[in-house]
Amino acid sequence: MKKKILITGSNSYVGSEIIKYLSKYKYNLIASYKNKKKKFNSKRIKFIKIDLKKKINLKEQFDILIHCAAATPANDNRENYKTVNVNGFKNLIQLSYKLGCKKIFLISSIAVYGNAKKPLSIKTICLGKSRYAKSKLRMEKILINFSKNKKINSSILRLSQVVGKDSVNNYFSEIVKKIKKNKKTTIFLQPENSTFNNLCHVDDLCQNLKRLIEVKKNLKRIEIFNFSSYETTSINNLKKKLVGMNNKITFEKSKIYKFYEIIFNKKNRYDLKFKNTINVINSVLK
Repeated sequence: MKKKILITGSNSYVGSEIIKYLSKYKYNLIASYKNKKKKFNSKRIKFIKIDLKKKINLKEQFDILIHCAAATPANDNRENYKTVNVNGFKNLIQLSYKLGCKKIFLISSIAVYGNAKKPLSIKTICLGKSRYAKSKLRMEKILINFSKNKKINSSILRLSQVVGKDSVNNYFSEIVKKIKKNKKTTIFLQPENSTFNNLCHVDDLCQNLKRLIEVKKNLKRIEIFNFSSYETTSINNLKKKLVGMNNKITFEKSKIYKFYEIIFNKKNRYDLKFKNTINVINSVLK
């Protein structure tokens, strides 16, 4: 039987890209929106209005929940982090379970680790101090406990800076916008010898999410993944790429690391595949 999938946050960049990708396959998709429906080419997508600040009226059964909706520093007020990200998420997964949901995917963020200068792995202690990072970490803990208590399979996807055509709401995407205007601008980066790979191409996100959807048997009840490109590159290489696009830009050193290294395991359990960092940069700078 075709899997029925509820995807929240259909108006967000990540949510809309996931919907566009999965709509190419034989899934029954339900896309949630808060205020206004986003237009998609596929006519097989059913829409439902969900406001996580209010009571959720959801009656249709579904097999999988992909939760992308969230209050973020870019799109919502900080006081909504608890109301939307924490309480809203808790209510949603409880209702999803009652409606027969068998698997939950939580779109989380690398932000839960905090401003890290050392390579990160899923074993790294999460020290994110921003309200957004704390709310995401709280959501993860809620899902972990819920998954254990209800014996439902769940996956937490900690996303790096998701980039691709028209990507928004992360530092690299903002840099790309600046340099494509071909005007004088200053970009703040860490020391040249720093290495990084905390970029995730949106195509890799969608393709790997589909692989996880199709997994017949999870190895663990709850699993956490860092989604990032592989093969680190240096800040110096990034500078060369940016100057090649716009020789009017200048650089200043920043103490806050926007780019850092994530430990990448090529031999992963589910054959997840990611582009290398230079290829990701090249594809976005085209």
